[in-house]
Amino acid sequence: MPPTADASPDLLGITIAHRAMIGDARRFADMLEGIAQGSSPCDRRRAGAIAAYLGELCDSIHHHHTIEDEVMWQILIDAAGGAVDVHDLQDDHAHLDPILDQLRSTAIEFGEETDDSRTQVAGALANVLEALHELLAEHIADEEKVVFPVVENYVSAEQWKVVEDAARKGSSMAFEVPRIGRYITRRERTRILGEGGLPMRLMLRWFEWTGARRERRITGR
Repeated sequence: MPPTADASPDLLGITIAHRAMIGDARRFADMLEGIAQGSSPCDRRRAGAIAAYLGELCDSIHHHHTIEDEVMWQILIDAAGGAVDVHDLQDDHAHLDPILDQLRSTAIEFGEETDDSRTQVAGALANVLEALHELLAEHIADEEKVVFPVVENYVSAEQWKVVEDAARKGSSMAFEVPRIGRYITRRERTRILGEGGLPMRLMLRWFEWTGARRERRITGR
């Protein structure tokens, strides 16, 4: 049964999460390519900051897709029945896992390398990030094309809240919130702050400040 007009799911959260995953994969692929080519100096401190961020990025992506596999797909099937087929999307997740494993291990290696060999590992890391970006961009485009209309037409706000609550549980606010500031539009920011009130304003300001400090270490500036 379609949700009522006053109980429609809000897809802003998952939209921003998708945008952040694709955006981070792209910007770090470009960043590591610059390091590999020698156009962007990278000392051990910067390499460690990049490696740590990429490790948390892997955790974030894995958590997001685990919630989809363990919670969201079943809710969609329960609500829409034969109107939704998520088998191809599930297959994409299976292909994603080895890329995340490779990204984790290569990022650790990059963070531990000496100055003489770091640029070579940076090239390998850039290649993994490029592969991650390609898969994420294709998968997310397919997912939003398949899933979003189903959610809008069949899933209630109460059912969708189960997905969002599961997504928040186990995620790192210190990692996720600064990414919200990077990837939201001005209109989305106004809406989020308006709905969240003063607590959201304070939280976003604090985590954006700590995130900016981390970003300076990552960029070496």
